[in-house]
Amino acid sequence: MAGQKYHHLIPRTYNAAWAHGKDSIYIQYKDGEIDERSNGNIGGVNDYHSIIAGMPICTLEDCKKIYSVLIDYIVEYKGKVVTDLLEMNSIYWDFDNWNVKHLDGNLASKKRIKDAIEQVKIKEIEDLWSKKYENGWVKEFEEIQKRVQAVDGVIPEFDKEYLMKFFTMLDWRSGSSNSVFASAFDNLCNGALRLNEVEIPEEERELKFFESASEYMRHCLLLNMYRKYLNDDGVMYDNALKNLQFTNFHFLLAKGKTTFITSDNPVFTYERDDGLKQGLMPISPRILLGQGKNSEKNGMYYVSTITDEAVKRYNRTIRDNAINYIVLDDTTIMHF
Repeated sequence: MAGQKYHHLIPRTYNAAWAHGKDSIYIQYKDGEIDERSNGNIGGVNDYHSIIAGMPICTLEDCKKIYSVLIDYIVEYKGKVVTDLLEMNSIYWDFDNWNVKHLDGNLASKKRIKDAIEQVKIKEIEDLWSKKYENGWVKEFEEIQKRVQAVDGVIPEFDKEYLMKFFTMLDWRSGSSNSVFASAFDNLCNGALRLNEVEIPEEERELKFFESASEYMRHCLLLNMYRKYLNDDGVMYDNALKNLQFTNFHFLLAKGKTTFITSDNPVFTYERDDGLKQGLMPISPRILLGQGKNSEKNGMYYVSTITDEAVKRYNRTIRDNAINYIVLDDTTIMHF
């Protein structure tokens, strides 16, 4: 939602399908411990999607907002007056060595100025997540239930573009992120450049929860991709368009005692027993969305009711691809 400080990696509107009572959910950690948590306070980080001072992805427009407090000051760095806002942003990590003066030449209070700079959070990404995808999911979820729950066979496609873009969003937004991106980043930045071995001094961390150069660079790259995606551009957007062209969805229904789980990594691609790759996204305890290559039935979705044992097999795959926890609708059901 616009202006929110606590940013969910996995949307609250998505997890709501597993909620009970007053919007509580059961989560089970890797060690088997089960906890009941508020849906609004799980799977998020304060200002996770915000763009802040010093980030290499800041645009000139971002910098105009972030450094607006300096309009009536002179900034000097290493004996040189700095007026270019992008240059200023590139040296923000070394703010302690800036000289900041009033226009009359007297030294200014750097603490007050730094506090003002760090109050500015560019929340465009979080606001657009809500506007373009999260706020529409409740209505889309209701439409999915209405269209698929009484069917076994094929139905006409509906809302494929929104579904594909929502699927893409979840694929990239979890802590694991898209598997192709994650592998490429790891090979280059951790394998070749060894950025995971470069620790950021605590006093220089723009985001305190990223300890290494690798973690911080990965986060900045993803924020840049998110921003482009939300403005219909970039790698993520191209990925969604290609999937729209070459893949389709298969709705799998659980109508027995066993229900589907989800996790903190709700969309992922895995290799099936037959060697084919399939994308998965649990939609609710009763509906699982599979993504695969287009079939001969273009313009149609497949809908299949599956056995309890098949639901358990899918749940094991979902559990195996979770990062830290899975989400359950009922703690008394044998999900595996």
